[in-house]
Order: sequence, then structure tokens, then C-alpha cells
Amino acid sequence: MDKATKICSSVTKKLVPPARLRRMVESKAEEIRSAVERECERANLPAEVRLDGSVAKDTWIRGYADVDIFMRVSPQLSKQQLREVCLPIAREALKPNPITERFAEHPYVESSVNGLRVNVVPCYNVERGNWLSATDRTPYHTQYVLEHITHQQRDEIRLLKAFMRGIGAYGADIKTGGFSGMLCETLVIADRNFQNVIQDFGKWKEDCFIDVEEYYRDRSEEVHQIFKEPLVVIDPVDKGRNLAAAVRTAQLWNFVAACRHFVEAPKSSAFSEPQAKPLTETGYKNLLERRGSDIVCLMVGKVDAVVDILWSQLYRTQRALTHLLENNYFEVIRSAAWSDEQSMNILLFELERARLPDTRKHRGPPVSKPAESATFISKHLGDDSTLSGPWIENDRWVVQKKRTNVSAHDLLVSALRSGGTDVGVAPLFTCEFKKNVRIIENDQISPFLSMNKEFAKFMRSYLSGRPPWLA
Repeated sequence: MDKATKICSSVTKKLVPPARLRRMVESKAEEIRSAVERECERANLPAEVRLDGSVAKDTWIRGYADVDIFMRVSPQLSKQQLREVCLPIAREALKPNPITERFAEHPYVESSVNGLRVNVVPCYNVERGNWLSATDRTPYHTQYVLEHITHQQRDEIRLLKAFMRGIGAYGADIKTGGFSGMLCETLVIADRNFQNVIQDFGKWKEDCFIDVEEYYRDRSEEVHQIFKEPLVVIDPVDKGRNLAAAVRTAQLWNFVAACRHFVEAPKSSAFSEPQAKPLTETGYKNLLERRGSDIVCLMVGKVDAVVDILWSQLYRTQRALTHLLENNYFEVIRSAAWSDEQSMNILLFELERARLPDTRKHRGPPVSKPAESATFISKHLGDDSTLSGPWIENDRWVVQKKRTNVSAHDLLVSALRSGGTDVGVAPLFTCEFKKNVRIIENDQISPFLSMNKEFAKFMRSYLSGRPPWLA
């Protein structure tokens, strides 16, 4: 038995829920399912209420039991009614437990019941292929997996899910942009076991795709015309859907690199989620001094939005402000977003320099191009921002210009004074930036490390810069 096989065997024993725990989770899941069913009856809503997801398939990991209850209702209900009729029923069934509203294609509710994460999701009771919403496929996914996996493959799926968690790639939510449970299950079905998946993805190429049901046999060119995502895994119950559509490019290649690393140096720690220690103020200042870069931080308070929409707009705003800085000649080393999803939202921009020299050298067209040369000369000759030139350097026109923006802080303040709509800030954050945005730099960030433990953990991970599997 090789090292990787020994490690997988040892880790599996820790991942498989013991019989007593499995019975407890299944009992609680049935209790919640029955409560939702009763509330549907009280509200006179015809619905098939069923348990789906990893608990129904018995592919869940010890310590991560998610109870997914699906309310299959008539397709005559509108999307608006799914929210207005189904969500209040779910809330009533889950009382008195705390409720969080989340969003897929339409809203659903999440709660914590006796330590179990519970999702109650409305969907339409339709025949396979007649989908009205993305969640309509889930009952068919459950059926498919139960029909196509062996008892042993349940443990192989657990290994893959644990590995995904260990590298920070588990979850198809907008925040993570990673691999869903159904995607992990499909990969194991396609490749038979965990180690085959790891071996194959370690050799992954951009033109590869996975089609376990062979819907596109001998039609690979058609696949890449239909699906534009970085990873394509054809949904086994819907040939027109990419099961991996949520996987961001960086997460795909994070997984590929982690697979290569595990093949070369297998470790049991690859299956454990990293536990970052909070970064202290002193530690932060030392790291900042060592780096020599500048960190600019934008902070806003509570944003009233469903969590997935919050992250979508946070990432959109991050991209917009990164482009703003880069378009004004600031070298952005990295940018990042963080939120406690309640009262604090943060955007970080690490710059080579937060203040630029007052002037810059601007290269123009080759002298050999008369039309372009004439335009360049006309634009810069006598312009108030021209400090020197135009002159000819080797074969090109060159001019020295006075910078419009030399301070990243001032640039951001100016752009966000009216909310930032003109530079692409997402609508939710436009409103918040108008009301109250705090822009701080470098040492000014350090007091917030003591104020928020989770932010301090995030900053340690961010400043480390390396994926957890390289630690």
C-alpha cells in the first residue's frame, strides 16, 4: 500500500459519521421535514416535501451535516410566489431558530437547528427536463447519485469533499466560487475514486471536459461552443447545463495545483480546513514594514442584502476600483474583499506605492507613422499637463506629463464622493459610499485587528499570500 492510499484510508475513518451520529442526524432531518410538511398543509399549499442533498445521499462528512429540505410546489406558482408563499412557511417551520435568507436563482432560507445547518428550498415539481428554476434539478440529482454510487464510493466522495474544504475550494456560493457537493459526487462517479480524480486533475488541460453520461460523445467542439466556463462538467440529469458553472478560474487552477502537490507529497493535513490565528497589531506592523508596499482599505458598515447578493456586489466593486487604480497608473499588487456579512465590509488594495511621482513619461507612436504622430503632437503640444516635449527618443515620440492623480487615497475619495457609479461601483455599495465610507492606509488599519478577530485571521491569511495546501 503506497503512502497516499494509507493516508486516505486513515482519513476516511475520521470522515465517516458513526452509526449513532448518522441516526441522530437522519432523525432530526425527518423531524424538520415533517415540520415543513405540516406548515404546508396548514397554509393549504400542496407540496412534496423531501430530504435531498448530502444527508439523503449519505455522502456527508462528520462535522458537516447539512440538512437540505426541498418544497416541490406546483409550476403554476410564480417566482414571486415562491418567495411570498413558501418562505414564510419555511420560517414558521423552523421557529424559534434564527433564520438567514439566502439566494440562488431565487431566495431560500437557512437556519441552525441543534448544531445542524438546515436549508429549506422551494422548487417546482416538474418532470425531468422541464425546468423552471435551477433548484428543480436537485431531487433528480439525489436520485441519480443514489443509483450510480456504491457504498465504497460514498467514502471516496467524502475524501474529495474534505480535500476541497482543505484547499478552500468547497462550495458553489458566490463568495467561494468553488465545487458544489453534486459536482464532487459527479467527479467520483466519472473517475470511480478519489485518487483517480486527483491524478486526472493534476494533469488537467484547458480543452478537457467531463461528460459522465456521454451526451456529447464525439462532439467535443460543440461543448466548448456552448459552455464558456473554465471547467465544464456536463450535468448528468441535464445535458444543457454545466454543473461546474460556478467554479471560478482561480479555484479551478487552485484545485489542479493542489492535486499535483498531493500526488507529489501526500499529507493527511490536506483534508483539514486550515485554522488561521488572528494577526496581532504588532505582527501586522512588522509584516507591513518588511513588505514595503502600501495597503489601502475601504470600510463600510452594514449592507442590507441577502448574503450571496452582498458578495456578488462586493466582488463587482472590488474589480471596478482595481480598474480605477490601474487606469490611473497605480500598480495594484493584489486586491481582496472581506465581510462579516453583518456590520462590516472591507475592500483591500495592496499597491506598490500609494503615492506616485508628480510626473510620468508617456511614449507616443513611431515617427514613421505620420497620421498618428500628427495626432499625438496636436494633443500634447501646449497642453497644460505637458511639462516637456514632445521629443523624439530613438524612433518614437515621447512627452513628459504632470499626473492628474498622485494619491490613491485622494483618487478614491474623489471617485466615491458621489457613490462611484461612474467607475462601476455596484448599486448597493454606491448607496453606502455616499453615506459613510472610511478610507485608511497602512498603520491606520492595525486597530481593527483587535476589534474583529475574524478580520485579524483574514489579514494573516491575506498577508501570507499562499494557498493553505502550500503552508
